[in-house]
Amino acid sequence: MKTTRQFYNVSRVLVIVLGTACAVLAPARGEEAGKVKGRYRMPSIVMAAHADWPKDPKYRDAMAKFVVNHGFNVVEGGVDVLDVCRENGLMVQLGGDQATLDIAPKLRDDPAVFGYFVSDRRRRDSFPGFAKIARIFEKADPNHPTIFINRAAWNEFGDFAKQVKPMLLDFYHYHAMPRRHADRYYLYLLMFRGLGQEHGIPVMRCTSSSSPPGVLRQTIYTSLAYGVKGFHFWTPWIFAHAKDNDGNAALKDGKLNMYVTLPHLTDIAKEVRKMSQVLVNCRSIAMHHTDPLPISGGKAPVDAWCQPSGSQLLVGVLQDEKGGDFLLVTNKHPGMKQEASLSFDATVSAVEQMDKKTGKWKAMPLEAGGERRIGALHLAPGDGELLKVVRVVKK
Repeated sequence: MKTTRQFYNVSRVLVIVLGTACAVLAPARGEEAGKVKGRYRMPSIVMAAHADWPKDPKYRDAMAKFVVNHGFNVVEGGVDVLDVCRENGLMVQLGGDQATLDIAPKLRDDPAVFGYFVSDRRRRDSFPGFAKIARIFEKADPNHPTIFINRAAWNEFGDFAKQVKPMLLDFYHYHAMPRRHADRYYLYLLMFRGLGQEHGIPVMRCTSSSSPPGVLRQTIYTSLAYGVKGFHFWTPWIFAHAKDNDGNAALKDGKLNMYVTLPHLTDIAKEVRKMSQVLVNCRSIAMHHTDPLPISGGKAPVDAWCQPSGSQLLVGVLQDEKGGDFLLVTNKHPGMKQEASLSFDATVSAVEQMDKKTGKWKAMPLEAGGERRIGALHLAPGDGELLKVVRVVKK
């Protein structure tokens, strides 16, 4: 199975596609301001990685369990690992090749399939071909997306969304690396958020797994605050096992000897899994920054029901399908702790904070502050905290 940095040879699929009639899906139309009819929704907040599957199938169950126990829910692989992944609650990102296309109709209702990876970092002249590929895969399997990774810095993703009409909008921006336009970080999040809402599709992003722990934490939590629904990483080799000189599993006490290459990333993945039960069902309403402001971000309006204060904060305002209100309060600084003060208006009757280790809610103390009430959070470098807000709004 090729990794996601090795794009599939599109010409091979185009030979099949060009002569094939397929229905083109209509663009999503807005139901109301800020909300559109969804074409596809993620089954959960996705954390995708590469697992080094043992050659001997009898050891693959151990690897699948190892991945799940470390917070990830999607792995790259072929159809040969679908059964073991299904048994362990994992999804598989399959290759978008001819062999997979041939069996895609049989996979349309398979919960172990996440999607079909087609290409990484191709320019605008590839978009018409991608559109044909997307249509033929959607005809074979309308329930799982084709995946094309956009490079944000090329600024062609608007044309991509318009021409290809994907079920999932995927991009990468390694903002913490030199010469990668760090100043555009929140601008790109805003632009992809807008495209996702316009087309009724979720946004997924690729980021560098080699970043320091605080940067990875800041990347994931600020992205979630902008409504991003999935993540994958470069380099993708996160779950591995010891091997002998022939590439076979080198056992320890008769068992597969497995290890994690990025334990700090799996720590975050475990937290995201707890939050996923809420975040996957939420849509992004607004994003409120505190000083210093990014080029594309603003402060909370004066009439906002939550007013954050403090340095380097981002508050994602979210709402679930039942109208429930949530806040994802994040520390934008990857290297410094921050204190967040949240001022709530009279519509707020209670606030609860999720324990990221257990997924349970606990009451957040609120102190009187004139006509408003004040809550406080202490945020580790790059960290985020999820709040559930009970509001009584007069209609």
